Amino acid sequence: MRTEVEVKSREGTFLIRPYRPGDETAILSSWKEAFGQEMTLSHWRWKYPGNPEGFRCLLCLAEDGTVVAHYAAQVTRITFYGEEILGLHLTDSFSHPRFRWALGGKTGLFVRTGWIFLRTFLEEIDLPAEPLATDLPKARLAYGFPGERHFRLGVRLMKYRRHEPGVLYLTAEGAKGRRRPGLVEEDLTAFTEWPRLEEVFSPWRDKVFGVERRAAFLRWRFSWPGKEYRIFYTKTFWRKKTKAWLIAGPAESRWRVLDFWAREEEDLVELLQGVLARVPTGLEVWVAGNHPLANAFEKAGFRRAQEPLGIVPCTRCYFAGRRVPPEAADGFFFTMADADLF
Repeated sequence: MRTEVEVKSREGTFLIRPYRPGDETAILSSWKEAFGQEMTLSHWRWKYPGNPEGFRCLLCLAEDGTVVAHYAAQVTRITFYGEEILGLHLTDSFSHPRFRWALGGKTGLFVRTGWIFLRTFLEEIDLPAEPLATDLPKARLAYGFPGERHFRLGVRLMKYRRHEPGVLYLTAEGAKGRRRPGLVEEDLTAFTEWPRLEEVFSPWRDKVFGVERRAAFLRWRFSWPGKEYRIFYTKTFWRKKTKAWLIAGPAESRWRVLDFWAREEEDLVELLQGVLARVPTGLEVWVAGNHPLANAFEKAGFRRAQEPLGIVPCTRCYFAGRRVPPEAADGFFFTMADADLF
């Protein structure tokens, strides 16, 4: 099995291969051309090699070393109703504007790079490409949050499928009430009790399908360079256990709730009401429509609103040798901690 693919054309020869250390400069140069903004090297290092679970990245390179197409994913550990599986959060798929004449259509370089990526790193998917040789473990779930345009391309050419429960966007105004005793608020850079957050999630592992709220994952996710986050949490009466927690960051109008968990739904309702009394500008949250704790927001006074960014959640399960229908992916839930948007 090949470790790279050479594509010859009248316009030159292109090479599709996995990322190698030292590719960062070329990746970031093409990123700027594709998105019209810069990603810093520290951000890239945090997002990919800094991820405690690892990453996958496939590049299409021109003869001069320019990154023509880029397909990448962050690796995640997922609980599938008690069984731990490997997932891929697809991120940062792009093509270089200067080479888009060679990238369009069903046999374009961007599409071929995506086909090879998905065939190489997923357990099972029916796409017209040969996988590359790899000793990396393959994933059973792929998910991502593309915009509508990228989503339509993915549906036509790369087996993308919309996550049917969709995404809820909810907002709440700050409450004019007395601050609740027992609610703790900290700057996340000073927070050290990450294992306590994992303990809150642990009793749910056999019941849910989502990214594991492990201490290492949370610590990494909320160390995004240049971002400011705060954590709010409550503890039991004797302060031996954390009952509920949420992590939020300031935004243009309201604060954004990026992640949360609770032992019981009512624990989260109580926490949300307490946070609203502390944050006068109010809160907003994006969350999977099937999140097991989503109802707590409406109980706490949040209202559903039109999702403002055009996020299209996509999920798909792959289990080689097992009958797991594609619709099983709709059981997957997420928060914005599982995205790379905020």
